[in-house]
Amino acid sequence: MQISENFDDETAAKIKAAAKKLGINEADWVKIACEEYLGASKSGKTEEIIENLRKENLRLKQDVETQKELRDTYTKLISEKDQRIDDMKESISRIEAISITTTDQIASSKDERIKDLTKMIEHLQAQAAAHSAALQSALKPSLGDGSKKKGSDKNDIDMVEKPKWKFWR
Repeated sequence: MQISENFDDETAAKIKAAAKKLGINEADWVKIACEEYLGASKSGKTEEIIENLRKENLRLKQDVETQKELRDTYTKLISEKDQRIDDMKESISRIEAISITTTDQIASSKDERIKDLTKMIEHLQAQAAAHSAALQSALKPSLGDGSKKKGSDKNDIDMVEKPKWKFWR
């Protein structure tokens, strides 16, 4: 009698590996396996073998489920990690934008302060010149003609003579 049977790839690979260990071809291995199984069924071990195979099958199914759960957990962890990386990139971009804006504001504020100080200096210089001119015009009548002579010696510049009691350089 001839029996033809198709096996899935995994079972076929196992049969090939087992046959190779024994140094026989796959057909002989299947024949020996069937004879051992049939011989075991005569001695009452068939049910024990089937039960062991069922337990092994159940254990393998549990292993597969565990592997699936591990894969799902790993996928979730990778997804969370990627999300955190994206969040960090977004935060860094915001910080860079804030930094640039703050730097621009500081530079602008610094320029405005420099302009304000320059205007203030110019204003103070103008005030000092005005006060100097006011003092000179107020002191001219009290100094009389002597100040004009001394002034004419110095290229006709109206200058206030420094008091002698102060230690001017």
